[in-house]
Amino acid sequence: MRKPLKRLLGAGAVLVIVAAIAAGLAFKSLSHGATLEMITWRAKLFARKAEGRLPGLSWREIWFMTHVHGGFGLEGVTDEGFSLDGALVNPFVTDADYQVGVRTFRQRCGTCHGKSGGGGFGPALNHAGLRHGDSDLAIYKTIRDGIPATAMPRIAMPIQERWQLVGYLRTLQVANSGHQTDDSVPADLQVSNEDLREAGNKTDRWLTYSGTLDGHRYTPLTEITPKNVASLRIRWVHQFDTNETSRSEATPLVIDGTIFLTEPPANVVALDAATGAVRWRYSRSIPDKLPICCARSNRGLAILGNVLYFGSLDGHLIAINAVTGNVIWDTEVCSPSEGFTMTGAPLIANDSVVVGVAGGEYGVRGFLVAYDTKTGQQRWKFNTIPGPGEFGHETWKSDAWKTGGGPTWVTGSYDPSLDLVYWGVGNPAPNFLGDIRGGDNLFTDSVIALQGSTGKLAWYFQFTPHDEHDWDAAQTPVLADLPIKGVTRKVLCTADRNGFYYVLDRTSGEFLVGVPFVAQNWAKGLDARGRPILTENAEVSVTGRLTKPGVAGGINWQNTALDQKRGLIFVPSTEGASVFTKSADAEPARGDLGLYPGSSGSASEQPDPVIKALDAATGEKKWELPLPPWKKSFGYGYSGLLATGGGLVFGSSGGYTFAIDSGTGCEMWRVFLGADTYAAPISFTMDGHQVVAVSAGRSLYMFGL
Repeated sequence: MRKPLKRLLGAGAVLVIVAAIAAGLAFKSLSHGATLEMITWRAKLFARKAEGRLPGLSWREIWFMTHVHGGFGLEGVTDEGFSLDGALVNPFVTDADYQVGVRTFRQRCGTCHGKSGGGGFGPALNHAGLRHGDSDLAIYKTIRDGIPATAMPRIAMPIQERWQLVGYLRTLQVANSGHQTDDSVPADLQVSNEDLREAGNKTDRWLTYSGTLDGHRYTPLTEITPKNVASLRIRWVHQFDTNETSRSEATPLVIDGTIFLTEPPANVVALDAATGAVRWRYSRSIPDKLPICCARSNRGLAILGNVLYFGSLDGHLIAINAVTGNVIWDTEVCSPSEGFTMTGAPLIANDSVVVGVAGGEYGVRGFLVAYDTKTGQQRWKFNTIPGPGEFGHETWKSDAWKTGGGPTWVTGSYDPSLDLVYWGVGNPAPNFLGDIRGGDNLFTDSVIALQGSTGKLAWYFQFTPHDEHDWDAAQTPVLADLPIKGVTRKVLCTADRNGFYYVLDRTSGEFLVGVPFVAQNWAKGLDARGRPILTENAEVSVTGRLTKPGVAGGINWQNTALDQKRGLIFVPSTEGASVFTKSADAEPARGDLGLYPGSSGSASEQPDPVIKALDAATGEKKWELPLPPWKKSFGYGYSGLLATGGGLVFGSSGGYTFAIDSGTGCEMWRVFLGADTYAAPISFTMDGHQVVAVSAGRSLYMFGL
């Protein structure tokens, strides 16, 4: 009679529980979309508890867990046959939860187990293989119940706080498992807005894509000089954990002895700067087929507080805890199904994270967008192809604006004193067929200056109106204070892909200087407003016309570097020409995944890489150094540049990394790395000494004296 009685009591309990759950969720269903299925699995779970099949949790704990969004994954216990330990997923793993966990651990546990779980009077907890189990539930029960006959007491605390502590302890395990080292990222790592504004003053840090918000790509370090640079040796090499053939174009960040780096196509890794050992790794799965014209690559990260910001190829902006590698929030910025991807590093502008999009070859309508750094909520969005009612819409014929291009795929710059974000805008679409998009086609091939707080347009300058040569203006703008005709002015400098070097007033956009820095035959020069005066070589025909610079441009996306003390800007330029053609079709067909160039192609001469030093204020050439032609096995393998206070310019090309005397243009050092060389070097101090880091192929190399 005992079993029938037990079943009868269980059935009665289930009816009561179902009624209670139904009543409890009925109101929530109005706002949270509770369904019959949501009620049913919870009822089954409580039925199992009533039958004595969930002994590890109390009624109160199960009630709490089933009322948390997601239900701790306990649906798996009823529908998929998982064990309680196997099904349970702790949802209290956000950055806010992590902070509570850190505080609770230090108050309740740190005295015995060490400040970061490394051990003390009690055993270490920052590793897998705990005596009483590594699962979330096992750790939870140990905290709740203590361990009899030991110094580990039962800890009384709210259920939620207990799970937050579990989340923190799990991050200690993850950070020290597999490839990880014994040392974790410092828990007190912080980067403030003030730190970003003063980036460059602390030489043991590299805090932004460009090193500083102004895009200089300069370090004041002087230990490595033309006299001793030949003594540089490899200190360590980190090999990327990827099978991708994609090239690395990323710039690392360096904060408090940790290097944060993206690995192609969608990994983020934290490395010990002294050894190259992995501290944690975040990996994201992305689709195999994406609308990518050139490579499955990424150019880096941004940081504010202890949060990293990562733009993934599949169009998501992801906030990652820099200490643990845990995802804090994930926001969809754009959709690959519409031709978009994301390849650039984000930029911090006060408490906003600004990101651009790629897809100019796929007929997108480009934009620049800013998100709240804490919540991931959109703050503003600026359309780089203006629609009806927006300023500049009249520069587009018919409906061409809908597929007009204008990507924002390389990181911009920011002037906090003016609260202006400066960003380069890419080519119009279709690239080579301008017939169907009459007009200047704003804001393509332009630099735009937007209010950082609102995204409102302050000014713009278009370098190549009605571009038919794929001459993106995507380069990172360089902000400087330079003497112009005897008066120091706040200026913006850029070497444009169209072959001209420009200096603009960065408060107003006024054109100040414009001179060619490579051979060009498409313009006689620039008028008083900076608008090009075209030659017949600017015209693109069906049969083709040889034009300079070529489709690779006088420069591509690779960054320049400014040594403001010497008054020099260093340009990774290319000398070349292409035969540009356009499609004979009035409406060009789209290619694979929506490719929309509007041309049968352009036959390009092999571009010659040349490093050039220009007077930053006038554009006058001071010296140039031709580099060896790229080997076919390395493609167009050249990088952006780094200038140093020690009088050197570092860069990479054709599988080599090198250093040039910034005053004379003489090459002082070269090392063959044997792989693609697209990523610009960076330099910082480690243990008080200057080092240089550069990526090549699937590895990051650290050099020091």
